[in-house]
Amino acid sequence: MQENQLSDEEYVIYRTKSSQKLDAATAKAWMITAKTLFPRNFAVQLEAYTTQKSANNPKEAARYFSSLFFDFPNEVELWEEVQEITSALQKVDANESSRFYRDLFSHMLTEVQHQLLLSMAERAEDTIEHCRLMLVLLARLPQFVDTHGKKLVDTLLTTEKHSHYQTPVNCFRKLLVVDLLPTLLGSRTIDVPQKQLYRLILKSIEFYVNWFASGSPLIQGVEGSELKTEEAWTNLFKIMFAMGRKLGWELSSMFSIENRELMCQNLWAFFRSTPLGDEDSPNFRQLLYCTTVLLVESLYEYMRKIDPACFQIPNQGNKMETTQLLLVRAFLPSVDSGLESALKRRKDENSASHSTLNVTVTKSCPTPTATTLLSSFLTAVSCWELLQQTEELRNEFSKICLHLRTESWLWLPNFIADVYLHQGLYAEALTKLQSVGSTVLNPQSFLLKSSGIFFGLGNHIAATEQILHAVANLPLEGGSDSSTSFTIPCFSSPIGKPPLHFMALNRTEIVQYSVSVLLACLQDRAFKNGNSDLAVGHLIVLLQYDWPNNSNLLEESLEKIRRQGQFTYQLFSSYVIQVDILEEIAYLVTDQGGAINVDIFPPSAAQLATQRRMTTRRGDLGAREDFRSAMKRQMGRSPENIQNLMIRFMIRERENILQAMKV
Repeated sequence: MQENQLSDEEYVIYRTKSSQKLDAATAKAWMITAKTLFPRNFAVQLEAYTTQKSANNPKEAARYFSSLFFDFPNEVELWEEVQEITSALQKVDANESSRFYRDLFSHMLTEVQHQLLLSMAERAEDTIEHCRLMLVLLARLPQFVDTHGKKLVDTLLTTEKHSHYQTPVNCFRKLLVVDLLPTLLGSRTIDVPQKQLYRLILKSIEFYVNWFASGSPLIQGVEGSELKTEEAWTNLFKIMFAMGRKLGWELSSMFSIENRELMCQNLWAFFRSTPLGDEDSPNFRQLLYCTTVLLVESLYEYMRKIDPACFQIPNQGNKMETTQLLLVRAFLPSVDSGLESALKRRKDENSASHSTLNVTVTKSCPTPTATTLLSSFLTAVSCWELLQQTEELRNEFSKICLHLRTESWLWLPNFIADVYLHQGLYAEALTKLQSVGSTVLNPQSFLLKSSGIFFGLGNHIAATEQILHAVANLPLEGGSDSSTSFTIPCFSSPIGKPPLHFMALNRTEIVQYSVSVLLACLQDRAFKNGNSDLAVGHLIVLLQYDWPNNSNLLEESLEKIRRQGQFTYQLFSSYVIQVDILEEIAYLVTDQGGAINVDIFPPSAAQLATQRRMTTRRGDLGAREDFRSAMKRQMGRSPENIQNLMIRFMIRERENILQAMKV
């Protein structure tokens, strides 16, 4: 179009643009003239803004855009620019264009910023976009939290209620709990009703717990995951701290403490010293909610340590923990290894024994992990017990469990069984374990755990049967011998509670635990009155595995044999290879050892021909010489893999072991 065909407005715009390339001062003069002559012309005013934008001058551009925003609210091009501004404010990584729009926004007056974001939110076509823009407004302008915060809470709650999402881990709940509540609770002046705050506490717990329990980083309605595992519990604790401050809770300060044991002590101290009142009283509600939050956090850490697959959120750079652990009743050694030398000297000494009950943790578990495991377990148990102290607490906690849909937490019954085990309530532990069966534990774990429980109930035959089932499918293979457990003091476990052990579910520790159970079960049968050679023999075989632990049992076995004056055990040559034990048995047949008659080796071909057995009766010098030769052969087998030997014994001699238990 020719210059003489342009309108006055178009002409000044034309002269402004053409001057920009040649003389910036002239272009600016033309622009000032245009704005002055045509203050109500959108194209002229837009060009003034565009000129400053092209010159990358956000301060001047902000002044011009503010005028555009208030003077021409219905122009499409204006709202396209507003869209660019709000999009830039929501981006995590800003390019050059986004940085300009952010700078542009920062140079606007507060009221312009407020109206711009509010207007854009009101124009949003869907609720989720409206809520996101309102969150941008509150994040950028927290002074308006009192004005818009409560309304936005209501909007998110109502929209989620009527949405199609079947889980609390959705975009609306995420906006409420993760994005809005920290800002809302940060306001000292906003007044949120007490009932609403209680509701928001429950919504927050429900969101985070279900996100963890899902085992997935995904949030429905959100592209990708904006949550990090290590930050989630910190966020929930911050919410509880701020909520408690709003509600005037004495216990709110506990969420600033890092030590979980100390947090738990605060809860119990509050329970013992403060009248709780009825279910709606502030004291009751704060104890209920604070204990519940600490319980679920400790329970999460506990289950993550014993069964890493429970809550493994992938693709967040977290190190995968692979060892699965199992809490079982512990069988502590009766003496320390110092008795080994005492046996060799054949002197009676009082051996060191465990004077206090402890929780032991497998040596394969690193010390920091073991410490966290114990702390989280004992804290979770303590919180669980606190919530069972009164009928009112039990009832209200049950309601929270329904709200949290704990029936979908397949791992929760396992924890409850562990609580009963910790309390020494074996019947309840067994009932809980049997009610869920293999839906919670794999068959081998179920058998291992239930064997210890049966022992605690005094049913040694059932304990033996369970443990023999557990080892039935263990492979025979090479590898090192048993790895011993180590003990960490159980600082929160009162005297009188049963000893517990966290074992790793690997071949070595399954064998170790199985041997411990069988030793404990066979003791009663081995040392009772009457002939119990079969049980004594089994005991001697099993004592080899963790030798010299439980070495006092060998001394008792030897004393039993001396009193009887004889000993018969036809499985001896197949399974006894430990040198110290062989020496003790060999000593029995000497005159100094009591000249005991032992029948433990099968007859040789020559003995079969003469119908003699390889016994050690006085006068049968040939048989005694055969006995010494057989003992030397047994000692030559001492380098054999003791773990494989134990597995063969428990599998092949299953019926013999059960026979000894039933005598």
